Amino acid sequence: MMVGLLSTVTAALYGGTVSVLALTATFARRRTLRHEARRTLAVLVPGRAVEPPHAGEVTADPNG
Repeated sequence: MMVGLLSTVTAALYGGTVSVLALTATFARRRTLRHEARRTLAVLVPGRAVEPPHAGEVTADPNG
């Protein structure tokens, strides 16, 4: 009984977190906030592709 309750609470918290991040990634006014929410969603949701960097963004070169 206790394991089922903990699983339900965990699933509800995870679903709520993903929902808030998805709404933030879609409707946030600041581009940086949308971008960070999308990056966090890419970590939390399996199979979600990471978006490519936008024009003008500075990214670190992994090759050196």
